[in-house]
Amino acid sequence: MARNKTKIAYITSDVTRRRTFQRRKRNLLKKVDELSVLCGIPSCALVTTPGEPNQPEIWPSIVDADNLIARLRDLPSLGQDKRTRDHESFLSKDNERLEEQLKKVEKENREAEVKVAMMRCLGGEGVQGADLDEVGSLAEGKARAVAERIEWLTKSLYLAPLPAVDLQLRL
Repeated sequence: MARNKTKIAYITSDVTRRRTFQRRKRNLLKKVDELSVLCGIPSCALVTTPGEPNQPEIWPSIVDADNLIARLRDLPSLGQDKRTRDHESFLSKDNERLEEQLKKVEKENREAEVKVAMMRCLGGEGVQGADLDEVGSLAEGKARAVAERIEWLTKSLYLAPLPAVDLQLRL
């Protein structure tokens, strides 16, 4: 049977609030224990009670928690916050990713434009001077790719080499 969605709001009744706190604290410590066992990582939890801020509950024990915190402090600062990112670093990383995507899409668009210009050239239409160099370099690249593929096929299939073909473009 599904439970109702819990409304996240301050619990006004003192008794209900204390009972809820105790139940959730117990569940939290159970989850920390499960995480430690299932993942094989050392972990600890420190929970303070609202009425007693000077008496925190420490799991698994004070000694184990002190040892774990000491190991964390002994790590170099890079190791302590290796995966921690603030909002600025998150946005800058996201911005870098988006800029790389933009460059990739711009490159793909330009290649598509050059291919269209090449098809127009093959169809007998004229090509503008700026596009002519790019059409030539694209055609040379395609010719190189074909030559490499032929070479690979002859090596991998042990075929006799094909007669040499002049792949120079005459524009």
